[in-house]
Amino acid sequence: MSGKTLWIDPTFGASGDMLLGALGAHLDASQRDVSALQGLDIGTHSVTWETTTRGGLRATRAVVEVDEQSHHRTWSSIDEALASSDLPEAVRSGARATFRRLGEVEAAQHDIPIDDVHFHEVGAADAIVDIVGVWLLIDQLRPTKVIVGPVGLGHGTVQAAHGTLPLPAPATIALLEGCPTRSLDVASETCTPTGAALLTSLADAWGSLPSGVLGPTHRGAGGRNPDSHPNVVTATLVDTELAVDTSAPGAHPGVDAVVIETNLDDVTGEVIGHVIDVLLAAGADDAWAQPITMKKGRPGHLLGVLCQPSLEATLRHIVSAETGSLGTRVRPVVKHPLPRSFGEVEVRGHRIAVKAGPHRAKPEHDDLVTVSAATGVPVRVLADEALAAWSSRDLRNPSIETSH
Repeated sequence: MSGKTLWIDPTFGASGDMLLGALGAHLDASQRDVSALQGLDIGTHSVTWETTTRGGLRATRAVVEVDEQSHHRTWSSIDEALASSDLPEAVRSGARATFRRLGEVEAAQHDIPIDDVHFHEVGAADAIVDIVGVWLLIDQLRPTKVIVGPVGLGHGTVQAAHGTLPLPAPATIALLEGCPTRSLDVASETCTPTGAALLTSLADAWGSLPSGVLGPTHRGAGGRNPDSHPNVVTATLVDTELAVDTSAPGAHPGVDAVVIETNLDDVTGEVIGHVIDVLLAAGADDAWAQPITMKKGRPGHLLGVLCQPSLEATLRHIVSAETGSLGTRVRPVVKHPLPRSFGEVEVRGHRIAVKAGPHRAKPEHDDLVTVSAATGVPVRVLADEALAAWSSRDLRNPSIETSH
């Protein structure tokens, strides 16, 4: 499905295991592999997917089992473990962005620096499995866009590590600031902080089911089966490339996004390079710097960040914290992404990843550098050979190309 959009419907709320169940149901057993989690030092764990019903609706429950004594971890220790892990880059950066959102909210709630944040419930191994597992499944599905519907929120109270809390939980409320929600006449927690953090870090846009050709729909089940509502989150795939024509005058095809900018005249090039890496790792679609001339002829740089609206607050904080900037500008933009495919070619006995759009293909630079170090062949020569191999690839061989 070339124009694959993932629509997540949290009408009745969301949690980490519910999202894990809904996404896992879209994949076969071999694609649900979460063995990459073994390197995170979270003890013995397993994930199984079971078919069940919630409110009379068929759903999939992800059952996470862990064997650990500690349920408390600091944000910094989790972030460090993710940053140094062997997880795929998209999984690593996505999970770090989710935990950073949780860390920033906890820091604000308790008025402490983020490095002093100790997670309780979300620091437990099962929560880590939920969050990283969701990003592993997203990496398998590879949607071109994720749209999230309004989040259903119940009421009442819940027992947490800090005592009795009102519902929606304060962290959930803070995480969903600026996002569409709907009130449920349900006296229980329907959306957990983990669920809220995942929804807001996954979302490219918020809204209803997009136009297009509907693909499969699956539901992820929560642990409870109340009489009041079906305790599920729904995930639907839609082929939006076969949608109605949106090119008419006044239409705005593409993904709504924001650009964050700030002018810098007292920051070194090394720091700017570092902050760009941090922004990309935190989920920015792109980040860049360009030279400018500021007042009194001083040389400076314009730092720019392109991101989904749900990440704006997180990335503005990173810009200010890393550069010392006293302010940023934010403006809405409309993205017009073109279809793309991802695959691999074999060059001199080594695999090189390739990303291709409608007009050109580009080998992955890091792969070229790795192969160059192993073979002694210059990067530019390997790039030419990779492009030649891509152009002559056998499209029937799935090991040569995988389209997403």
